[in-house]
Amino acid sequence: MLRGIGCLMELALVIDDDVLDHPEARNRISEIIRLVGQITHVMESPGYRVRENAPLLIAASHDAMEQLRAECTPTEVARLSSGFRRTLASGVHKLHLDEPNEDEYLALRIHDIGGYSYAAWIAMCGPAPIPGDEWNEPAVQALIECTTLLVGVENDVFSYQREKSEAQTSPNIVGILQAARGLSFNRAIAAAVELRDRLMLLILRLRERLMPSAEPPLQHLIERLGQFIIANTEASLCAPRYNPSAAQRMALEDVVKTPACWAPSLSTTDTSPLPYPSISWWWNHC
Repeated sequence: MLRGIGCLMELALVIDDDVLDHPEARNRISEIIRLVGQITHVMESPGYRVRENAPLLIAASHDAMEQLRAECTPTEVARLSSGFRRTLASGVHKLHLDEPNEDEYLALRIHDIGGYSYAAWIAMCGPAPIPGDEWNEPAVQALIECTTLLVGVENDVFSYQREKSEAQTSPNIVGILQAARGLSFNRAIAAAVELRDRLMLLILRLRERLMPSAEPPLQHLIERLGQFIIANTEASLCAPRYNPSAAQRMALEDVVKTPACWAPSLSTTDTSPLPYPSISWWWNHC
């Protein structure tokens, strides 16, 4: 099972870097939609027959899903494939949004970072499958989405530098905050960090509500979602994909001011709901 999960994680990174975030992606939308449609169909179709000359991404999707179908329950596989569908669909939608507002962007970022897929992977490695009524409880869904968005905002701060160096045109929360609020680069970074920290405060409250009554499978998911946040931050601080070469740093003097270490404390203690219709409902369940 771990091999199948690893293969899908690698596949997701390849699709993200070489397809959805490719500098020419906006000029290849029809081609990308066709490919995304094929990948989602393969992932959701047990027994799919891959033709001999199929693209490598199609064959890889099929191979990884067949490994997981052999080890996991149909419900677990369905949660995973549904998460991948959300990720790919959101990635395509972003290509059509030249200037999304803050709420539009955050609603897409929840899904295109792959959070539901990560949650499904984490649950697959737990002591037992999470029952449907627990998985679909609003507070659990809020925790999954909030964790995902926090990771997505962090990723935007870390990847902003790389995206600029590679001439990527996909939106980023830093650029959106600059455009929507007329902020300088440094103030946009500060606003993104504050957004991230307010999400962290909500996650802590959701954990406090859910953990006391959670059964072991759900406890496993809640605990590992916290580890997912830590792992993402630690990896971003040292991963070559988010730490450009000296030549790139010199060419992007205004982009290298993104945080490069753990902050000593949260930037805010504000626990009120964020003013975005797509996510403000989370605060109703803590």
